[in-house]
Amino acid sequence: MSSLTGSFASSSASCSSSSFQKSSHAASAPFNAFTRRTNSSTRRRRVNAKAPPTTTVVRASSSSSAAEPAAEPSSSKFIPAHARKTVSRITEAQMKTNGVELAKASAQVQESIAGFLAFEFLRARVKNVPTLKVLNVDPPILTAPMFLSAKECEELERAAFGGGGTSGEDVGAASGGDGPGPASGLSSMKKAELVQCCEERGLDASGTVAVLRDRLKEFNNNYESGGGGGAQSPSAGGGGGGGGEANVDAFRTSNPDALVNASSRPEAVNQLLKRLNYLFPDCVEEFESPSARKENKMWGIEVVAEAYKSSENVRASHAAYEQHEAVEKHYQVRANCKFFLNDSNNGGEITFPALPGLSVKPEKGMALIMFPSTAASLLDPRAATSRNAHDGPTTLNSVDVLIRGATPKILTEEEAAAERKIRHEQEKERARLMAIPRSERRKMGKDEDKPKNSRKKRDAQ
Repeated sequence: MSSLTGSFASSSASCSSSSFQKSSHAASAPFNAFTRRTNSSTRRRRVNAKAPPTTTVVRASSSSSAAEPAAEPSSSKFIPAHARKTVSRITEAQMKTNGVELAKASAQVQESIAGFLAFEFLRARVKNVPTLKVLNVDPPILTAPMFLSAKECEELERAAFGGGGTSGEDVGAASGGDGPGPASGLSSMKKAELVQCCEERGLDASGTVAVLRDRLKEFNNNYESGGGGGAQSPSAGGGGGGGGEANVDAFRTSNPDALVNASSRPEAVNQLLKRLNYLFPDCVEEFESPSARKENKMWGIEVVAEAYKSSENVRASHAAYEQHEAVEKHYQVRANCKFFLNDSNNGGEITFPALPGLSVKPEKGMALIMFPSTAASLLDPRAATSRNAHDGPTTLNSVDVLIRGATPKILTEEEAAAERKIRHEQEKERARLMAIPRSERRKMGKDEDKPKNSRKKRDAQ
């Protein structure tokens, strides 16, 4: 067990074995069982080898296709995921096979990965999921080739985009050019009017007045810039690498009726959500924004249809929200599941600034699963993504399912005052009881009419 915990120390970047064991027994060492230690001399060489300060390489085993992080001296302090400055990667040999396939790994490896995800990010069933692969250990990045069949991809494309890869001229029309135009008079609108404007334009209608106004202003800017005002997901990127503005012709539509309407959507959507619910038990078909203030509304999803086309690289962005934004919205994006609907022959790869050299090329039917925030609903800066340019004749189409979890409830001033009053009354009652002698307190807790033992009870009967 000590060697397993020591392996996790390297993948979590300065996590101590003892503190992590106390935190979670099930989440020890995400790739702790990926290989056996060979001999003491090999262990000494691995410990003494000076690894790069910001990257942990996962070493391959000669007897298994799995891997184990290289051992590093662990510190005495556990560092949560959102505060880590290091990453844990698989080997180059495993990268050539597009990741480590969990279905062929041992049960111990699968349990280790599942425990790590549940403890640090989001509960997931990684067992018995065909083609599921680990592309990166920490931050965790998973892929699942052939998650959707070719027929299901075509059904989703027809429902969301009206056919196969759309041409550049079709992007503006598909993004809702005939829908409501830009909203005017935002500064004088009350919250009810702002909510109505957001709902009419397919935007998220939750949040404060300031948040709603900012959301509508962003919609107006996108509309005026030719984007058609498509609803923007927090992960939508803009601009080009190096700070320049990119010529982005992509559009993103949040919760399109063709995909979320249970009475008219294609069967492919039902199958996708069913498989996703098996992988993530918390992925429930609830499109309303979750909130800790709503009963049985702790989880929800957002379905985003995206047609991507850009003449320049798109700069890095996050799918999750900063802490203050998540508090205002009452929810955080816990997982981002992207499903590619067509192949890429010319660019459009998903890249990760924190993981140089790692990219994911769009492949028809493949799922890309990322975890932009931690179990504490805090944004993980290492999970930022960018995208290479794709200026081909057709767009790269995909459907994103964002799994959203409610953030911890923040009490209002009135609720906080009521909580303080209740605690004050409890303290007063506790102090009053403590002032009474112990013998008197015992008498107060006893029922004088109740027989003291079973014999007297029988005699009384």
